[in-house]
Amino acid sequence: MRAPHGPIAEKLTPADPTARETQSGAFVAASGSYLQLEWQAFTGDAWRRGDWILLPYVHPVDDPARKRFLKDIKKALGFRGNEETKLSKSLLKHLRSIESARRLVEIYNRHFAGGHNAISMSLYSGPLSQRAVASSSHTEPSRQWRSSLEEPPYGRFFWSVDGIGWLGTGDAALRQDKWRKPWRTFFEGFDDRIAIMTLPHHGSANNFHSDILGFRGLRFALATTLEARNRVSRLRETLGAVELRGIRTRVVDDERLSRFSVTCERSIA
Repeated sequence: MRAPHGPIAEKLTPADPTARETQSGAFVAASGSYLQLEWQAFTGDAWRRGDWILLPYVHPVDDPARKRFLKDIKKALGFRGNEETKLSKSLLKHLRSIESARRLVEIYNRHFAGGHNAISMSLYSGPLSQRAVASSSHTEPSRQWRSSLEEPPYGRFFWSVDGIGWLGTGDAALRQDKWRKPWRTFFEGFDDRIAIMTLPHHGSANNFHSDILGFRGLRFALATTLEARNRVSRLRETLGAVELRGIRTRVVDDERLSRFSVTCERSIA
């Protein structure tokens, strides 16, 4: 965990980079913090560090913009004071009305250009360590990983020398340079570990740019949607652009009529 920048709410706890253990509760940490897998073989055994992390990314929003947004939200709600619990209740009450909800969304869009998708969270799930260079005799921990993909028509597809990590992109607005370039820079250190990506906004061409496919280990790009609904803008255009780069595509729907399952295994002896 990285320590947060600036003051935080009283009920939250700032992350302590030097702490080995923490109590349960809500923590605030700076960008670049991650959760890491650790385990014990038995009670009293030393904690062993696993080569697997969860690394989130959200495009940063400056504090002045947050303050201006909060001021206008309170004005729209007719709310006075700084009690967070009461403010949350008032906000939830207004969100039950379609007309009121639209007004609040308009305020949001006015303060945060690009709308809510611009700051949608991306999440890397995979090895922390880099794999060894092919010409090197030294074996890095990530080379011990073995992945297998279930391909019903073809049996099972195995790979072990390239990346096996997943990168979920949520609804991120990655078509625009303003949001894509910082995003790409943030994850470039995992260039050879990202094997599978979920395409932003279900594969919408409005959120897609070919630069997001530049990770060296990328093998598969998934569009999580039900095509029959015809609700994703120019989905086939996006999938075609991905396949031109030699990356396999899959459309995985939310009615479980299709499935993409990868198993990752590693010896921890």
